[in-house]
Amino acid sequence: MKKVLLASAVFSLATSSFAQEITLKLSQALELYGGFSAGYFYTTNENNKDSQDKFQITNAIIGIKGETGKGIKLGFDLAIGGALWSTVFDGGQGDIAYIDTANNKLKEGVGILWGYATLKPHPAVSIEAGVLTTNVGYEIADTYSNPNITFGAVWYAQPFIYPGVRLTLSPMENIDLYVEYNQEYQRDNFAFGILGETAGISFALNYYDYREKKNLVDVVLGYSVANIDLGLNFDYQWLDDSNKTQGQDDNAYGVAIYFIPNFDTSYGEVSLPIRFEYFNEGTSGIYYGGADTGYTFTITPTIRPTSNTFIRVEATYVTTDNKVFKNKTKDNKTTFAFEMGFTF
Repeated sequence: MKKVLLASAVFSLATSSFAQEITLKLSQALELYGGFSAGYFYTTNENNKDSQDKFQITNAIIGIKGETGKGIKLGFDLAIGGALWSTVFDGGQGDIAYIDTANNKLKEGVGILWGYATLKPHPAVSIEAGVLTTNVGYEIADTYSNPNITFGAVWYAQPFIYPGVRLTLSPMENIDLYVEYNQEYQRDNFAFGILGETAGISFALNYYDYREKKNLVDVVLGYSVANIDLGLNFDYQWLDDSNKTQGQDDNAYGVAIYFIPNFDTSYGEVSLPIRFEYFNEGTSGIYYGGADTGYTFTITPTIRPTSNTFIRVEATYVTTDNKVFKNKTKDNKTTFAFEMGFTF
């Protein structure tokens, strides 16, 4: 979990099981990474339906990254493709998509998922500019790197992928400080935080300001003991004055807990990721809109026959105080999913 959590914090997707090198005429070594996965989703209490199912491509991602230079280093990271960012709320009934940063919304099909140039004028200083992936949250964009197939309710209210620039300082080993400006939702947003690892605990503490919308404080912790990985993601969010509605709540909070036992077997590595969440949005609408409070439970038995292949099944359940599913006639939703994939 420490490895996954640090990857979430700095969003370096170089955690694949192996890398391939392509040599250009300039002898610039590049790293190729990515993955492909597909599966099946069945969910209850869809709008106008008791249930709905769908076969899906869940990830089709090819990324390439590189860095060159001696005193001053220049690099880049570019990922192209699409992903099904299925959640406990939609039950995987959307379509493979990418982020259309020009309009700040999902767009069906494949395109640029993220891409940015990097300048390192000093080993302890890094500047990234382009389409960035957020430092906020435990769950990350290439879903095959997450312990569960679907994203959780806490992730649903967090920032994701956006155009921007980020300055990162590394004053000591395993500690990074960052500040960024971005234009998610075509607003002037700001964020800063600290992330790293100490005494076996990986951590990220972030503040994110959606200008004229809302603010959030995000905490991510991870720790491994014996064969069990543990994780926690806590958010506290509040609305800006300009976005408040008289008579309604103006703040919310959510917490996600991850419990992941891992076992070595003759069939490969077997894990049993469990995610439990609670969120309380009151009447603010920050997490989902109209739910008030809610719980989610997800279990995802997974087998990895090799280090870069996986097969997993999942059952997830969400229940809310108010009826927000099936045209506001049901207060719960259950989703079953199957997924298999390959990473490189």
